[in-house]
Amino acid sequence: MADGFARIVAVSATFACVPVLALPIRVEAATRCVVKIASGTGPTEDVARFQVYEGLLRSVDSGLWSEWMAGGTTPGYRVGKPVYTCLKGVGLGVSCTGRSKICKS
Repeated sequence: MADGFARIVAVSATFACVPVLALPIRVEAATRCVVKIASGTGPTEDVARFQVYEGLLRSVDSGLWSEWMAGGTTPGYRVGKPVYTCLKGVGLGVSCTGRSKICKS
């Protein structure tokens, strides 16, 4: 009888360890993301969109905007492709609003 009890304990201990072994070994740090909205105006749609993009970057970090202006990159951030809505005949000619997801790497 004691031998059967030892066997049950050994089997139970084995199954009790299975969930622990199924846990991930490495846990990734959570990425911090924000969704930003900005607007811009200009004589052409390209200029208005440029103004929107600048506003999106500045709304997160002015250093991010200056890095992008100086070198065309956004180090330390992943900037999602903006979604624009533009209206002609408004402001300086074209007025756009844009939204983008920006994540700190």
